[in-house]
Amino acid sequence: GGAGVTAQPSAFFNAAFRFQEPTPQFGPAIAGQAAGNSTWWRDRAQGTALAAGDLSPLAAEVDFGKLARGVTDNSGVPSTGNFDRILASHFEPSQGTRYTDSCYGGDYSCQYQGQLQPYALYVPKKSPPKTGYGMTLLLHANAANYNEFLSSHNAAQFGDRGTGSVVATPQARDPGSSYIGLAAADVFEVWADVARHYHLDPTWRTIAGYSLGGLGTFKLAEQFPDLFSRAVAIVGSPGTPVSAVPQSDELASLRNIPIMVWDVVPVDELNPYSELNVLALQKLGYRYDYLAFPGEHLTPAVNDDYAPAAAFLGTTRIDPDPAHITYVYGKDTLDGLVRSTGDFPKWGLVADHAYWLTDLELRTQGTSCRGNPQPGCGSTGRVDAVSNGFPRLDPKPSGPQPGAGVETGGAAFPVLPYTEVKQTWGAPPPAPRVDAITLDVSNLRQLSIDVSRAHVDCHVHLYVTTDGPLNVILTGCGRALHFG
Repeated sequence: GGAGVTAQPSAFFNAAFRFQEPTPQFGPAIAGQAAGNSTWWRDRAQGTALAAGDLSPLAAEVDFGKLARGVTDNSGVPSTGNFDRILASHFEPSQGTRYTDSCYGGDYSCQYQGQLQPYALYVPKKSPPKTGYGMTLLLHANAANYNEFLSSHNAAQFGDRGTGSVVATPQARDPGSSYIGLAAADVFEVWADVARHYHLDPTWRTIAGYSLGGLGTFKLAEQFPDLFSRAVAIVGSPGTPVSAVPQSDELASLRNIPIMVWDVVPVDELNPYSELNVLALQKLGYRYDYLAFPGEHLTPAVNDDYAPAAAFLGTTRIDPDPAHITYVYGKDTLDGLVRSTGDFPKWGLVADHAYWLTDLELRTQGTSCRGNPQPGCGSTGRVDAVSNGFPRLDPKPSGPQPGAGVETGGAAFPVLPYTEVKQTWGAPPPAPRVDAITLDVSNLRQLSIDVSRAHVDCHVHLYVTTDGPLNVILTGCGRALHFG
């Protein structure tokens, strides 16, 4: 409540629903909020009233006549703009909260244990599109919560693009959410809850995040690449300190997801790996757009202008069945902070599939990383699959294209320049359609191919390179082939 340093605080802890709580401010005002006047939890006015011992500023009038007549009046319930929702989760490790735990450090039960979980939502202030809203996941940073983007241009600019996209920010069970395990399950439960209340376009789905949310953007896009058409990571990229266990090459899974990466120069004190990841994407021949701004880790948040990122996300739809798939399946691997990633079946989180490849099974697994974060623990499998059932070849990468630009719509800096390097793809060259698939596989004992989605048939010719025994099941054909 509003106890603060009061020796005898109010007996009230929560004054229930309030209509005039201040929302976060951006620009120079953000410094005052960080110094003790935070509005991220939407309880500052309540705290002030409770500390003063006077709840009268929070009074609300009740129409007892409507109550007596059984009238339902939802006129005060927002339908567009920023607001919060609460979902009923499938999972309840225990009731209430457990602040001694944290998703961030590797306890995947997280702080928020209970069934009722909050999230923030931005709904565009325009007519709902006939084909459905886009869906944009916007993941919060470390030590932040689901209201991090409340009233920010980040949510509004992302939401107002095109015909309109809803923008959802999960709490992900923890202020230090790792977007792993139960925290990741919360992201998908939020997505499902949004879909229950809003008509969504199933082909228009994107993901973005700030700082730790940027790492979550990479992580979820790599683990579930067929769910997103584009991604934006603001001052948050995966990386591995020299002393930690080297991460696997999960970036390879981003073949079909163009990603925009923002960072600050000369150095981001909390996110030093952006350029290394961009160089890796360059080497892979993938599409990226890297923007570097002068400043420090919080500069983009303080400035609160995300127009280039909103334009990059755009209205691109998902290609559910690409001709070329590269996917790295990590069942129990480590991230740069030596935390277990991969599958968590008890939370319904299993990533053994991508596009028209399903039912991936690892051939060998190392010692579990959970409770044993040592070099060599965990394991990954990799598959590179090309279907010649599509009458086209891989597009040619453009190579690095340097550029520069200026942001002029910020809350803190009237002019904020940035340098830019990007790589794009040309048009895919046409090729004759052939009933064949080429597979290059490592550390997988089994995978299935949906021949219809791969644009081939049950008589498809398979050209397979594998480092060990491999079963390939042709879904719907009653046919399994053995290699290696």
